[in-house]
Amino acid sequence: MSDEDGHEGGHGIEGEKKGEGLGGRGGGGLRPGEARERVYDALLAVRPPVDVLVLADAVLVASELVSNAVRHAGGVTGFRVSIGDGEVEISVSDGSDAMPVERTPRPLVREGGYGWGLVRRLARVEVVEEPGSGKTVRARLPLTSAHSTYEHPGFVPAQRKPPRSGER
Repeated sequence: MSDEDGHEGGHGIEGEKKGEGLGGRGGGGLRPGEARERVYDALLAVRPPVDVLVLADAVLVASELVSNAVRHAGGVTGFRVSIGDGEVEISVSDGSDAMPVERTPRPLVREGGYGWGLVRRLARVEVVEEPGSGKTVRARLPLTSAHSTYEHPGFVPAQRKPPRSGER
């Protein structure tokens, strides 16, 4: 399978395109929980299976990108998950021309501020400006990491049901 960015040989889920009103919620669009489910489903289809740590990072990145679009940019106007070339790419579009800004979190003032910094630490991020119609944030994460080699004894495959005690 190939997507419009040239990723080959992966599994993909394509979300709604910009302007289609994602999920039937005028202006609000996709919600973080729905984005997490789409990423989860896409990564569960990968063979050999991805490690649960890779899944956790990708789900967190999707959730943070969508949360930021909802909170700071009027909602999600486009969402896509594509898998290929040994990585997962999560793309979130919104209608705001304002670029993401990393804030200094203030832990004692429960106001947030951690999301963009987390995304930038977990993924390779590119922000593509779309003059007059907002932007798209693309986050790419590897499907493997030093801590998640399929043959590694500590490898835990991502799955819907947790393994029973003593099983992998």
